[in-house]
Amino acid sequence: MKLIRYMQLFEIDKNEKYKHLPSAEKAKKISRLLAKRFRPADIDQNRIEMLADKFDVTDESLNNLLNVISSDDVFHEID
Repeated sequence: MKLIRYMQLFEIDKNEKYKHLPSAEKAKKISRLLAKRFRPADIDQNRIEMLADKFDVTDESLNNLLNVISSDDVFHEID
């Protein structure tokens, strides 16, 4: 996924502050990690909480990001 596309989604996403997509900088780091190490099937609630704590985002925000960067049983890196 291109950064420009992510930024468009970021601007459109006007959910309440706890559900808003993470900043582009954090999203790039998270997507890089997920694309290299995990598949969507590997992500459970415990892993979501651990990653959210590590990157200082809310669980809901991370869930939104997972939905944006996953397709065809893979995570796509934001570049």
